[in-house]
Parts: sequence; C-alpha cells; structure tokens
Amino acid sequence: TVQADTVAHCGTSLAGSFAFSLTVTDIFTGWTENRGLWNKGQDGVVQQMEDIEKSLPFTIKTFKSDSGSEFMNYRVMNYFKERNRPVTMVRSRPYRKDDNCYVEQKNFTHVRELFGYERIEQRDLIVLMNEIYRDYWNPLQNFFIPSTKLLRKVRIGARIKKEFEPHLTPYQRMMGAINWSDEKKKQLRCKKESLNPFELTKALNEKLREFKRLMQRNRLISA
Repeated sequence: TVQADTVAHCGTSLAGSFAFSLTVTDIFTGWTENRGLWNKGQDGVVQQMEDIEKSLPFTIKTFKSDSGSEFMNYRVMNYFKERNRPVTMVRSRPYRKDDNCYVEQKNFTHVRELFGYERIEQRDLIVLMNEIYRDYWNPLQNFFIPSTKLLRKVRIGARIKKEFEPHLTPYQRMMGAINWSDEKKKQLRCKKESLNPFELTKALNEKLREFKRLMQRNRLISA
C-alpha cells in the first residue's frame, strides 16, 4: 500500500499558477518517490505517477490519498483501474491527516527540507525539479538514509510509551521482505551497488545551486 499527497510551492499566496510536488510513499518500507508538477491537474498527476511507478522496485496494489480533486477524478481513477492488475484506490477521511500520516511525514522530510517554502512560479523549473528528485534526492533517501518506524504504542497508566524498530533504510526493509523474490532483491542490490552516496550528494548540491540561480534570474527578469 502506498500513500500519496501533494505539496504546494506557493509561498504565502495560493493565487495564480505555481509548482506542486507529488509525494508517494510505501507504508511498509518507507520507500518514497517525489515528482514536481505544474499546478495539480489530473493529467499532470497521471503523467508523474507513470514516471514514479518506473522508479518503484515494487508493484502498487493499493493507492491511498486524501479527497483532493487532483486524485478524486475519473482520469486518475481510470489510470489505476484500466490495467491488467487494477490498483485499489482508497481515500482518507476529510480533515483527518492521521489517516495519511506516513506521507504527511515525508512531505516535510522529502519536500520542504529540499525546496523549502519559497514560491516556485517558473514552469520551466519543473524539469529540473524532477531531475533533482529522480536522479539524486530519492536515490539518496531510499538507499542510504536510515529512518525509524513506529511499531506500537503502549499505554502505561497516564503515559503512552512509543516503541520503534531499529533505524533502517527503505532499501534494507525491501531486502528484508519475506514476500519478495530473490531475483528482484538481486536487481535492487545491483542498483545500489551502482550508486555512490558521496557522488550523489555532490551532484545534488550542484543541481540545487543551479536551481536557485535560475529562480533568482527569473525573479529579476519578471521584476
């Protein structure tokens, strides 16, 4: 099961057109993919979901989102329904963010910590955003950055004690999955061995500097 949500890069105003980030995270492993899109139209969501599915090491069986119009529309529903193995769509309850808590956490750690809260209103930057997400940021997070996962909550009198599993990367959780074939694990292991976290970090920082330069240049041009 994956959870999905969008993050608005609107700055302090929702007026006009601007970039959004689509976040998709797997509940079991924490494997997360992000993509930028212009506004949040249904065609853009489907296009980026297609790209995300190419990067996922597993097949989506259940897709859970909030009740936003970017997800609750016939274009997206048909995208998941009209395939050999249809994906079950589930929506969370309105105004209940806890229903989508896994992806809500990633919206901060995987989107805001990368692109901040600035307004991104240059459409041509979407391509660079997706290059940063797909080629550098997501591989770093999925293969090399460990995260914790809540196992259970135990009430002791008036206190609630939280128990967490050991810190693991999404890759490590995927490799430990008992219902995953050895062949798929071998393919994912080869993918990891082809990556260097130091080179990824260096290239990521260079791309982020380029992104900020282009944002600044576009602001000066439009001023």
